[in-house]
Amino acid sequence: IWAERYDSSLEDIFAVQDEVTAKIVEALVGRLAGQPARKRPTSLEAYDLCVRARGVSFQTGLGAREARMLLEKAIGLDPDYAEAHSLLALNLWLGWLFWNEPKQTNQPRALAEAQRAVALDPNDAGNRWGLGIILGHERRFPESDAEFEATFKLDPNHADAWAMRSDLITLRGDAVKGIEFVTRALRLNPHPPGWYYWMAGQAYYALGDYQSAVDALRKPETYRTTSRRILAAALAQLGRLDEARQEAEFFLLSDPYFSIRHWATSQPFDDEEVLQRFVEGYRKAGLPD
Repeated sequence: IWAERYDSSLEDIFAVQDEVTAKIVEALVGRLAGQPARKRPTSLEAYDLCVRARGVSFQTGLGAREARMLLEKAIGLDPDYAEAHSLLALNLWLGWLFWNEPKQTNQPRALAEAQRAVALDPNDAGNRWGLGIILGHERRFPESDAEFEATFKLDPNHADAWAMRSDLITLRGDAVKGIEFVTRALRLNPHPPGWYYWMAGQAYYALGDYQSAVDALRKPETYRTTSRRILAAALAQLGRLDEARQEAEFFLLSDPYFSIRHWATSQPFDDEEVLQRFVEGYRKAGLPD
């Protein structure tokens, strides 16, 4: 069930009706629009493993490790299963980005898996944005932009792609557009995974709207995940230092090796002012340098 509430005066009822209709159509188009032919897995067991991997949270290190085992088994059963390669690429990328896994091995393998997925099935929009986000985090921005353009040409209503596009656009210095993109993703997917709110909180924080960041990051879908560090920083910037330090302590229970320096060097910031805004918040919250 998808439910939203609208408050309006009676004279605006038809405008509200139009808005509701537009939202329903937009959401349904995102789910039902015709797609170019895609390659399907040849093994039902591999498909089942991939479904299970998608269901495991990619927002925690433990969940990611479990998903990786499932995906590697799926690829063993069906080496040409493009989606399994794409999800494994994202898993490896997140491993070195957020969970202190070795960058020297994970980074090149993540890129290779993403490129393999696109080579196997270039008509899958998910494969294209997966490669796009990894290229973006390697600061290969023109190539990344081209992959996202290919994604939206294949599926202009791909909610995950819009949400992930928000990440790169925000870090490159355009938080206003980052909020616009993740808001669009939330419209397209009325039942989003928690990381959409992570992207929203990050964009609001980058813009300096710390209360909106707190509101997004305290959504139950994303609370108690890696996004908690941004919540701690936002609370610190609001002067709520006791809450901020408590959230920072909770975050470090799940990521005890986090350091501001590692985080700062692993993110593709194009705007020094935005980077320093995050660093300042993390330090105020008591996260380690």
